[in-house]
Parts: sequence; C-alpha cells; structure tokens
Amino acid sequence: MGEAARPLRGRRAGPPNQQPKSVRAVGADDGTDLARAIAQQFGKGPVHEVKTVVYRRPPHDMLGSDGYSLVSNYFLRRVLPYCLMHNIISKLQAAVLANMIGRQKKGKILVTHAELADEIGVKRTSIGHALDALCEKNLVRKVKRSSYQLNPRVAYNGNGQEQHDFLDELRALALDSRFPDELAPELSLFPRSEVG
Repeated sequence: MGEAARPLRGRRAGPPNQQPKSVRAVGADDGTDLARAIAQQFGKGPVHEVKTVVYRRPPHDMLGSDGYSLVSNYFLRRVLPYCLMHNIISKLQAAVLANMIGRQKKGKILVTHAELADEIGVKRTSIGHALDALCEKNLVRKVKRSSYQLNPRVAYNGNGQEQHDFLDELRALALDSRFPDELAPELSLFPRSEVG
C-alpha cells in the first residue's frame, strides 16, 4: 500500500521513517510563553514576537462612594422635563424622586419621611403627599412603613441581570396598578422609539 493510500489515522507528519520531535511540557511556573514554545519546537524559520497592549478604561469618577443609578434616557429626556414644565410633577415630587433614585439599593429604599424632609429641606408633613403622588404615578411603590421600591424601569442601581430578576419579582405580584410596566397616563406622553 502506497503512502497516499494509507489512512490518515496511520500517517505521521513529516517524511517517512522520521520520528516526531518530542514536545516538552510548558509549566506556568517557568514563565515561558506557550505560543513561543510551540513556535520554537514546530516552526520553521524565525519566531516573530507580537506584543499586545491591553487598555483598561478607568471607572467613572463620580461624587460619592456608593456608586450611581442608571436612569432611563426616555424618562430624563422626555418625561421628567415635560412634566416639570407643565406641572404634572411638582418640584417637591421631583426632589423626593431624585433623592430616592440616589439612595436606592437595587431598587429598594429604606427611608423615613423625616429623613427625606431633612435632606430636601422641607417640613416632614409635606413629604407624605409627594410620596403618595409618586406612588399613584407608578414611579415608586410603598411596601410598608419607611420601605419603598423604585420603579426599576425608570432608574436602577445594579447590573442588568439584577434588574431583570427584580422586574420578574415585581411582575409575579401581578399588581392592579401594573407596576412596574405602566406609568400613569400623563407620564406616557411620548413614543419610546424617539429616545436613543
């Protein structure tokens, strides 16, 4: 049987009757580059060195050390400015919402009326009405006293998988208010396809 007729499985690389070169194991502890070792053992001709430079982007430089919340471009660009200019959301409601966006931990907020009032600079008695209005608009949901959930489709602090898990948890509640998927009609003024 000729060389060409022999099955591939039985063939050796290189000329007949020549033993294959021995391959030495390259360990991580000797610092040898595996690609270089393979090229030197099996390559013909000079080994060309290729250097790779990895650039890592620095993290965002934000005020504060607690991270930041991702806020919907749709909400920031279209809904909030329009609602503020046309008194659909009051200044106090916007201030309370901004405070809650900044203090949330994965969509969950633990805060008293007194804490909100102190940070915003208003009387404690005015906070309740603002929070009730935000809840009616489905921007915030009251869970129990001093415990709230921010609509994660408006703003969320955490990664995308955590947001999806939180959305699944909220949708499983099947709330009559349709939180978190529907905002009040007065907040749904613009097609979302307009916003990039």
